[in-house]
Formats: sequence, C-alpha cells, structure tokens
Amino acid sequence: MRKRIAIVGSGPTALYALRDLIKSKPSIDIVIFESSDVAGKGIPYQRGINDPAMLSNIPSVEIPDLPESLVAWLVVQCDEYLAACEIERGDISDRAFYPRVVIGDYFRAQFEALVASGEQARHAIDVHEGCQVSDILPSGLGYLVRLGDGCDDEFFDYVIVATGHSFPSAPEIAPGYFEAPWPAYALKSIPSGKIGVLGTSLSAIDAVMTVATSFGHFVRKADGFLLYQIDEGHERFGVSMMSRKGLLPEADFYFPIPYEKPKICTAEAVSDRVKLGSGGLLDAVFELFREELTLADPQYARDIGLQDLTVDTFAAAYYGMRDKCNPFEWAAANLKEAKGNYRKQQTVAWRYAILITHEIIESAVGHFTADDLVRFNRSFKSIFADDYATVPHLSIERLLALHDAGRLDIIALGDQSAISHAELERGATLTFAGGTLRFDTFIDATSQKTKSADDLPFPSLKEHGLVSHARTITPRGNQRRTGGIDVDDHCRPLIAGIKPVRRLYIPAISYLLHKRPFVQGITSAAELGQTVARSIITDIMRPTRSRRAPRATRSMIGIAEIA
Repeated sequence: MRKRIAIVGSGPTALYALRDLIKSKPSIDIVIFESSDVAGKGIPYQRGINDPAMLSNIPSVEIPDLPESLVAWLVVQCDEYLAACEIERGDISDRAFYPRVVIGDYFRAQFEALVASGEQARHAIDVHEGCQVSDILPSGLGYLVRLGDGCDDEFFDYVIVATGHSFPSAPEIAPGYFEAPWPAYALKSIPSGKIGVLGTSLSAIDAVMTVATSFGHFVRKADGFLLYQIDEGHERFGVSMMSRKGLLPEADFYFPIPYEKPKICTAEAVSDRVKLGSGGLLDAVFELFREELTLADPQYARDIGLQDLTVDTFAAAYYGMRDKCNPFEWAAANLKEAKGNYRKQQTVAWRYAILITHEIIESAVGHFTADDLVRFNRSFKSIFADDYATVPHLSIERLLALHDAGRLDIIALGDQSAISHAELERGATLTFAGGTLRFDTFIDATSQKTKSADDLPFPSLKEHGLVSHARTITPRGNQRRTGGIDVDDHCRPLIAGIKPVRRLYIPAISYLLHKRPFVQGITSAAELGQTVARSIITDIMRPTRSRRAPRATRSMIGIAEIA
C-alpha cells in the first residue's frame, strides 16, 4: 500500500525534504500542512513577517540545488517586479544578496515546481495552507495528525515536524517593549523616538532597517556614497544597538565555492577523536583547529600568538584590535577590504580556514562533557558565528549611513546588564556599567533562541514520552539539561537519549541548536531536509513482516514503534 507522509511546515527544510521525497520509486502520498496563508516560503522569507528592507545573507551560488537557481529565476522576472524590489537587472549575479522577501518568492516558485514534478512522477501531493496542526498522536505503526476546527484526524505512516523558526505572533508584550523583531509589520507601529535594539547580528540589523525606513530613506549619491535622510516630522528618531562586546558583524568576504577540504581539522580526524570518548575532547578538537589555522595562514598565527593560545583564550586574541576600535571605523575599514578582495577574487586565508572547519567542529559538540560544553559556549563558539555570519555589504553601508547621519550608535554592555520595562508607561530602562539609559521603544533582536521539549506544540508526543529534554553528562556522571530535543543522525527523537522513535522526524532548527549551534540558514535546512527524506525512503524500501495498520481512530491511539 502507498505510504502516507505528513510534513508540518513548508519552509526551506520542508522544501528540500520534498525535493528528495519525490525521488522515491514507490509512489507515495505527501500532505503538507502550513499554518500561514502561503506555503513554500518559510518564516525568514515571508512577506509581512519580513520588511522589504531586510536582506538575506546567502547569495544564489550558495543555495543548494532546486529546480531553478535564484539567478535563473530572477532574470526572467518582469521589470516591474525587479523595480519594486529595488533590483537592477544588470546587477543580478550569483554572488549578489537580495531582500528576504525575494528569496521567499523564489522559494514559492520552486515549491510549486516540486509539487508539479512530484505529481508527474505519480506521487499524490496535497498542500493545506492556513491549516494549524494542534497535535500529533502515536497510533499503531504511525501517527494521527490532529487539526483544529473539528476536522477529522488523519493517519500517516511518517511525520516530519519541519516548523523551523518561530516567533511570538504578538511580539509587543508591553507598551513599547518587543520580545522579537518579527513580524516586521508590528515594528511599523513604533513611533519616532529613542529606540534600543538588543543585538548586533543580522537579525538586529533587520530590526534597525525596518524602523529606519519608517522614518527616513537611503539615497545613493552619484559618487556611490550612501546617505540616510530623515523624513519631516521624525527628527526625534535615533537607535542604539547593543551587545556584550558592542561589535558589528563583518562584511561578507570572498571565498571559493564549493568549500575546499581542510588539511588537518578534517571530518575524519574529528570523528576519530570523538570515538575515543568525551574526556579531553574539546581541547583535542581545538588542537586540530589550531594546526589547521597555522598551516592555512602562518602570518596570522604569529600575529595573534596562536601557539600559546588555548580554547579558552583564543576568542580574546581573535577579536584583538577590533575590541579596542570604534565599531564604525572598523566596519568602514573592513568593508573597504572586503570589497577590494571581491574585485580581486582574493580570499583571506585565516577567515576561510575558520569557515571550512566550523561544521566539522560542530559535529563534536554533541559529545562534549557538560563542563566542556560550558567552556565551548563561553567564548570559542562565538568566533565561528562571527566568521560565517558575515553580512551583505549593503547592510554595512546602511549602518554607516545611519551613524554618519547621527541616528545610530552602539553600546557595549559588558558582562553585567539589566533591562526592565516594569512600571513604565512605555519602553524600557537599560542598566549597565556605563550607567542607566531610557528608551521609548525597546526591541530584543537576539535571533532564534533554543527551544526545549516544553515548547513543542504537540502535547501527545510529550505525554507518551516520545520527546524529552536534551541532556548532557557531567564529569561525575550526572545529567544536566541543555535545552532542545535530542535526536539521532536521522533527526528522529530519542527516548531517554538512547532509543530512536521510528517514523517521527524533528528537523526543526530551534530544537537542535543545543548540540548543533551552527545549524541555521538555508544550507542547514537543505541538509536536514535531505537527511529525513533519505531516511524515510530507505525505511519504505526495507522489507517488512506485516502490512500497514488500518486507518486508526481515536480509540486506537497507542505508542508508536521504536526502532
């Protein structure tokens, strides 16, 4: 009998899962449930949720294969569409960056193409938009997907929970205090005044650009210099970005694609060390990393004294002079360097060495002891995020334009700070070593936070023990919660951290960050989608001793099969 597969969510992870599922030789039935009105885009790229001023930090050349490349899709769009998105036809290239909403439109087109291809391959594909899944219940060898509004439960052999990023639907939890920068339309209600933004990453830049374009506009001069001009009546507008170090992300740098392979800190070398056990694993992995960096860029290694650094002291040397410079002066110099390297197609060796090792090092994180995980998160983790999460050149130009116009500053909070909105009519108060500041509006833009089993919106999975809190082991053998949900290499949740649950897959990024701290972005979504699709197809193809259980009813609910 044809197997039935439910995909909850329709963003990039679901898109890539669909891409590989329709390669299945046996015909299958796929049903996609999307809570928003438009399937195939994903929260980070949905119109309304994102403002047109928000830029994606992935170019066409880095987007994993879909029916059509982003560049190929863009060049056939009409002039009106490109003009509305402020894209010059002559500037379209595989290395350029585009607004998030453009990526969303592109994904929607690829989603429709994949659905059509799947149907041509004799698979049945149904897409339910504006459809909220309220629960997932184990039933025989599969699961019941429960919908709202009195709909009948539907039985599926496999369920993929691809809910991706999440944010509160009403982020303004107190007058003038926003716990997230999405949906963007909520920020459009902010009045002109003194605005605080917690964070300096691309998510925070997105928030700044959303409010900045509400109160003014950017103008490109004939000499190419970007200016910010305030609109009449909004002269009170000013924004302060803030983070512990008070640093801006660096501009996107040129590097070869696809990635070159490391010479020393290889996937094989890290895997071999993981097999030896968790004791001393973090320090051993750092030693591989140090040797790789030294080989790639000996001068950089000498400049920062790499030979004498440890996993606990490397971050301080990495940030080095940048910590001591004015962040806008550093950003301007870094932008100039990055643009020059793009023109010359020149790669900064040490930056590239960090980039090509970050995912390899991530593969060891889930095996760290509790104490080593704390050490890793304290400082070493941040240098990889700083390196791979560089931002489009236009984003840096806009920040510099806002600063030059006297509308933007950056605050270094240090290790101790407090933000409060209690007993205020509007906004928030920030207290840190530099004093106390009052903001008319405050936005927490510290990007996606790790979610735990408690946050999973499907109560029956928790009640039946199919998902549970992720834990790590302390040196004394005790367990310590880390947040997130433990899954195996197929993204199947683990019972008691050991036994994988068959036919249930949770490749939802916000539940994986505890042990996969770099699993963000489209390339990660593609990997996750491919992983679950291949696992399902392999499971479908393997010989079975009995046929599928009959369609279940609520009275038949039981515990799903465990691998």
